[in-house]
Amino acid sequence: MFSRLIGWLFSRERGHYDGDDGGAGVEVGDADPALSADPAFRPARGWIRVGNGGIGDIEAAIVDYGGLTRAARPGIFSVELHPQGDGAVAVLFPDGFPAYDLANMTGWLGAPPQQPEVHDAVCWLESPGDGVRYRLEPELDNDRGDTLVGASADGRSVRVYLPETGVGEISQRREYVQEPELELSPRPVTIGLVLDTDTGFGNPDFLVDSPLDQDWGE
Repeated sequence: MFSRLIGWLFSRERGHYDGDDGGAGVEVGDADPALSADPAFRPARGWIRVGNGGIGDIEAAIVDYGGLTRAARPGIFSVELHPQGDGAVAVLFPDGFPAYDLANMTGWLGAPPQQPEVHDAVCWLESPGDGVRYRLEPELDNDRGDTLVGASADGRSVRVYLPETGVGEISQRREYVQEPELELSPRPVTIGLVLDTDTGFGNPDFLVDSPLDQDWGE
């Protein structure tokens, strides 16, 4: 699965991988005046729960994710890691996050190639387009590793195609699972990432935009 995960992220049209560190690990307070976020961009709200993996490995996996591509319309985003009492780690986005990256980071943290102990990632994502909230997780039955499945708070079962953030309803029933109560650390690990805000790519408002039971791999 690891090579498939890398392949879908490297091939996305919105940026290119050129072998350097991309937007990984920037200082959150050091905004570059040359950065030019898309004025039409609206961040998604939500967070990721990583059930397995040490906080150092999860931090390293997130930094690796930030280095995969270049952004056409870059913006700086803050990521916070909060250890939970059950051993999980909550990945929070205090200023919001691109819907594309919240979904794709969930897939990435389900099986990051350099951190094999990190897995069991799920997210809760609120659409910036219509405010619908989703609970999503990697679709383990998909050998390509490029989809999430889950349900919305209003009762729809969905599949998300990660390369384009396509969202489609599915006939297979999925239940929406309520979010656990968060335990916030007074001193979370904080990471800054430069990510793309280009609203001309994919499905930036995270709206249902695909037919019922769409299988993008067919």
